[in-house]
Amino acid sequence: MGVLNNYFSDFVSLFFPNLCIGCDNLLPKNSKYLCPKCHYNLPKSNSHLLEVPQFREKFQGVVDIEYVLIYCYFIKGGIIQKLLHELKYGNLPEIGKTIGLWYGHDLSKRGLLNGYDLIVPIPLHRKRMSSRGYNQSEYFGQGLSKALNLPMNTQGLIKMKNIDSLTRKNKVNRIRSTNGVFDVVDKTIFENQRVLLVDDVLTTGSTLIAAVETLVHCKPNRISIATIGGVK
Repeated sequence: MGVLNNYFSDFVSLFFPNLCIGCDNLLPKNSKYLCPKCHYNLPKSNSHLLEVPQFREKFQGVVDIEYVLIYCYFIKGGIIQKLLHELKYGNLPEIGKTIGLWYGHDLSKRGLLNGYDLIVPIPLHRKRMSSRGYNQSEYFGQGLSKALNLPMNTQGLIKMKNIDSLTRKNKVNRIRSTNGVFDVVDKTIFENQRVLLVDDVLTTGSTLIAAVETLVHCKPNRISIATIGGVK
């Protein structure tokens, strides 16, 4: 049966070849989403090794964050932008899980396996969830959860308002726009927990700030943030 499956897979690949999302070249048989060259050239920020001030500054003076962990720099037209586009709009949610496994492996090598108690993905509003069919941040969290052997909670934090992109608004208007965006169903879920809040990309930081401000009322032990991409 396994041999037949392999033959069928090879036959299908003749008409629908697996291409690298980064460079559009054919993927080697054992590679997934990225060829070895594009995977090697991922613009990792290594923010788990050395703090990147441009990321930390988005939160300073607004909310208290322990660690700001960004897997890769978001570069326009770059590999991470292409991966995120396929993750969010290409109906390929498993990309998020794969990236979570990659990043979780990097974090575990740095000894961060025991740094957290609970992974919490930024939720989607029900309208966005209905149209997309899945939460891309949740899939990223799944990969981290598996790699770091941590539980993930997807029900405790909920999104109450569906807001448009905030990138063109100034800081004051961004904060106003995110008031009341999130709520929790049970404060005890997060009480005394070391929370790792995860999202797909860090741009202005406003959405993450709103989520952190909501979680703070639940009296967690501390809160850190992890995203796939980050805009400096």
